[in-house]
Amino acid sequence: MSLKSTFKGFLGETVINVAMWIKLEKDVYHRLNGITLPRDKGGSTQIDHIIVSVYGIFVIETKNYKGWIYGSETQRQWTQAFPNGSKFKFQNPLRQNYLHIKTLADLLGLELSYFHSMIAFIR
Repeated sequence: MSLKSTFKGFLGETVINVAMWIKLEKDVYHRLNGITLPRDKGGSTQIDHIIVSVYGIFVIETKNYKGWIYGSETQRQWTQAFPNGSKFKFQNPLRQNYLHIKTLADLLGLELSYFHSMIAFIR
């Protein structure tokens, strides 16, 4: 990963973190950021943000992408397109977040119904 993309990722996650800090009531919503969890078959997965509340567990994947983003829920990859015609493929963040949620659910011994997947695109 390049230094530029690392910085863009950090910036996007910081924007979401600050927004959560300002907007969410601290006695109702508990925020966790940058959580790395072990996977059952080895390796790990990194979750940008987790919000725990009486309404459920919200798992947020942050993407700091510009341009037009398109792809379906089931596609392995989505496309980022720019006005100049250039296009780039990237992993479907819904699938990525499902892995985060499944890992977290398995570790906590909770059903998937407790979890809510959210994708935040920051420009």
